[in-house]
Amino acid sequence: MTLREDDPRSVGGYQLEARIGTGGMGVVYLGRSTSGRAVAVKVVHAKYADDPEFRARFRQEIVAARRVSGAFTAPVVDADPDAGRPWMATAFVPGRTLSDRVTESGPLDWPSLRRLGTELAEALREIHRAGVVHRDLKPSNVLLLEGEGDDGAVRVIDFGISRAATSDVRTQTGIVMGSPPFMAPEQFSRPREVGPAVDVFSLGAVLVYAATGRSPFEADNAYLAAYNTVHSDPELGELPGPLRALVSLCLTKDPAGRPTSGEVLETLAEVPEEQPAEEPGGVPARLPVTDATDTALLPPAKNTNKRHRGRLWTALAGAALVGVVGTALVTLMPAGASDEPGTKDVKATAASSIPAGWKPWHNALEPDKDDPMGMKPACTPDALGVFCSSPQVALMRLNSATGRTDWSKPMSKKQVSSFSMSSPDVHDGVVFVNSADRSEGLDAFDGRTGKRLWHLDGPLGQHQPLSDVLLVRLDPLGPAETARYAAYEPRTGEKLWERKLKSTSPSPFYTGPKGMLYADLRGGPGGIARLDARTGRTLGTVDAPKGDLWLATVHDAKAYYARWENDTGVSAAFFIQDLDNGKTRRIDFPWSVEPEAPPLVDGDTMYIFDYGNETLLALDLTHGKPLWTSSRELRVFSEPAVHDGRLYVTMPDTSVLALDPRTGREIGRTDPSFDTSGRSFEELSPSETPPFLVRGVLYGVTGPGVFSVADVS
Repeated sequence: MTLREDDPRSVGGYQLEARIGTGGMGVVYLGRSTSGRAVAVKVVHAKYADDPEFRARFRQEIVAARRVSGAFTAPVVDADPDAGRPWMATAFVPGRTLSDRVTESGPLDWPSLRRLGTELAEALREIHRAGVVHRDLKPSNVLLLEGEGDDGAVRVIDFGISRAATSDVRTQTGIVMGSPPFMAPEQFSRPREVGPAVDVFSLGAVLVYAATGRSPFEADNAYLAAYNTVHSDPELGELPGPLRALVSLCLTKDPAGRPTSGEVLETLAEVPEEQPAEEPGGVPARLPVTDATDTALLPPAKNTNKRHRGRLWTALAGAALVGVVGTALVTLMPAGASDEPGTKDVKATAASSIPAGWKPWHNALEPDKDDPMGMKPACTPDALGVFCSSPQVALMRLNSATGRTDWSKPMSKKQVSSFSMSSPDVHDGVVFVNSADRSEGLDAFDGRTGKRLWHLDGPLGQHQPLSDVLLVRLDPLGPAETARYAAYEPRTGEKLWERKLKSTSPSPFYTGPKGMLYADLRGGPGGIARLDARTGRTLGTVDAPKGDLWLATVHDAKAYYARWENDTGVSAAFFIQDLDNGKTRRIDFPWSVEPEAPPLVDGDTMYIFDYGNETLLALDLTHGKPLWTSSRELRVFSEPAVHDGRLYVTMPDTSVLALDPRTGREIGRTDPSFDTSGRSFEELSPSETPPFLVRGVLYGVTGPGVFSVADVS
């Protein structure tokens, strides 16, 4: 691939000639040294350059690659992990990846397959002798050399997530590292405890792929592949008989039952170059099947848990903590399963309900030229219009029919030591924003006229409209577990009550049935309290489940908790508690997920963003089973929302996708509102604001701006 306009022309003294490939962490270029030597230069994406944890991982990759440089790996030539954009240069290996070879020419013949297995096993033996675990052995990380004398020779590349046996640098928080369907089961359940046995498992999976064109745990998406890896027997297909028993041993669920890479090499060395006749069952007599080949289903791993991740939705409501996930949805519900009433064959009624005078519109909302941070306005759609705030404008309303500004309220130009901005909160025609005087206080505006209704001096911690009152933290956010909270009448600003509460949560309130609130008082007097929203009086409490749990959301008198794994932001299970009687039940996930945002609960279905693995999961809460999941072919760019029996998400190209909430099947998609051609995924900004539907019109907030389109049919 030729260089792009924004690609560097040289890195570390190496002249770059072309792109070789690109991935989630960086770009690989073909480069030349001053003497003309060809090198492959891996340059980290700019967005990771300021991440100390990622730099530590990249530095570890360089060390690992240098330790294993040998006959079956590409030796490191040069590197600079401390550069503005860290980079590493390795000897350029002319050849095709195994994945390209199989895609273009089909499965390998017996001599090539035997050679592949032998050389891969020898490469792993040397890697493991150097004290390194690769952890991401897959067809695209295996190069087959091309050229006289070397044709078909193997090189193992990309040690981006490898780990030295003595290393204390951990994997990136919350991400399942590796590539389903070539990962070992323990990489999903115990990712920090993996050893050389994971590479042996991957070797077995790679051999099946090379012989059949499919992984032994093939599935339509990464989520299902992971589920198959943990729970299902491998599909060996037309794998030649001399390899079936050995590969079965490599694919044993229990890592202790797998052979070492050295043992695999010794066994393959004895396999004849000509494919021998198979004995009954396809297993050579000299390789008896032992108990270690048993691939019976194993229960999901149970993980101990320590603490929740502090950055997960513990700041102001509407703060921009967002998850990037994928779509191209895959149904897990069996064929013929019944749909919920109202979700099957949903028909749009947009044409008859669209307001008179409305036309599709979009507004780029460019940042103010005087804003040194270049921040775009933060916006919230509502039936009255789209309300936006910025460092220069305390509040403005965009007309719902035209997208033009109806009115705006300027922000004070007073210089202050600190200033924060969040999306406006709208409740029953009243809009709440950070105060225009820059005191970190609160202003309440009439959403129709723009008139300021009332004001609270700052600094305040947060505000949140719940259960027909406005909850305000009167003390600034900070490490203190005790803080003063007050409830106000939304339109008049009348203070209804004030209480000092002790809680480990900086945002402890959740909406309850009409006239009631729930308060997370763990760390204080205990449990989850029910409060009268108008008086603040405690109506009762229930004990929360034991352990360090994040109260992710409350819906329909039920609390949903995530349990974190050791020192991570990932969770292997959710706990659902009935807040009337305190009873709790557990739902296990097939793998550990990273719920970057609170889940969306609608009826008996939960939708969860798995940020680390870029997927959206839909789970049946009644039976504790997955309904469907997304893959990485497309990526969702907003929180989801349910309107009129449909699930809506905004896509990177600013189109809106409508899905059947029970099956994940696509109902329709709008045209993009902005031209995003030429902009990479990394250049676009995800949105925490879900699509909003009112009277047959959809409103969306994305990185390029705000838009309004007719609902899909």
